[in-house]
Amino acid sequence: MLRGLFALLCAAMTISTANAQDMRVSLLGTGTPILNINRFGMSTLVEAGGQKLLFDAGRGVAIRLHQKQVPLSKIDAVFITHMHSDHLTGLPDLYASAPLPTDDGRRASPLEIWGPTGVTELATGIEMMFTENNRIRLTGGETNESALKITSHLLQEGVVYDRGGVKVTAFLVNHGHVKPAYGYRVDYAGHSVVLSGDTTLAPNLLEQAKGVDMLIHSVAIGSRELEKAEPAYVHHFYEYLANPETAAGILAKTHPKLAVFSHISLYSKGNVARATLGELESRIKAAYDGTFLVGQDLMSFDIDDSGVHPEPYTLDMRWQEPGQ
Repeated sequence: MLRGLFALLCAAMTISTANAQDMRVSLLGTGTPILNINRFGMSTLVEAGGQKLLFDAGRGVAIRLHQKQVPLSKIDAVFITHMHSDHLTGLPDLYASAPLPTDDGRRASPLEIWGPTGVTELATGIEMMFTENNRIRLTGGETNESALKITSHLLQEGVVYDRGGVKVTAFLVNHGHVKPAYGYRVDYAGHSVVLSGDTTLAPNLLEQAKGVDMLIHSVAIGSRELEKAEPAYVHHFYEYLANPETAAGILAKTHPKLAVFSHISLYSKGNVARATLGELESRIKAAYDGTFLVGQDLMSFDIDDSGVHPEPYTLDMRWQEPGQ
């Protein structure tokens, strides 16, 4: 069903291949801490102005970059939204694999990461974790010493990156008790992409996302059955992740050209099954009449002066979501 909907949207929005695109966005991981072979850890790649910017680096990010034929060595910067593990666990793999003498590797410069409180300890910890590995690799001539450093930048609100016409702005969002938690806006050549990070309704997000080309937003859902049977359980999650109705309200207030949901949280408990993606879509449609997609790993989108153009979606869906 999802592939069919995506194909229809591609046709409706007319994929452009004639000219070089201003921006390109790829969903590398759309999942949560829950292990899911079909949804890897949260991570999004934004390519603009010849630069490759990675937003979060969850489980399996190196594999997804490889699948998208993006060498690990070519990542220019990594931006972390908050310090939850599902946004971080792919970072050690990226760090250790990028300098290797492989088609994906041969990085020759330090990895730069931006993040909230704890980012310096994260960088130092990864370097320490691979101390012996790095000594062995250097002895064998399999790595570059300059690539074994991580340069960390502590986030504050405002413009945090401005290079070659690509500007990244960080803003605080509402992830409940997780403070600080950030979203990001990327601007280049008159186009813009906003990544909400993990959040529910946040005034800063509404301001930053108004009228953007593309809004990538988190979403959480318990089925109507679960909401009725276990209201306290479900609404605990809704205090720090937008449910379908909250998400639809955010879209209605911001009106992006295209909204895409990522960090798809499907809750269950006991004998009550997870909500299906069909229920998620229908509940959003009930409150929002604009264009949106429920994201899947490896979806890509090109953004140019003529609009947002989804790339044909090719992920092998042998492993299906519950209820699909």
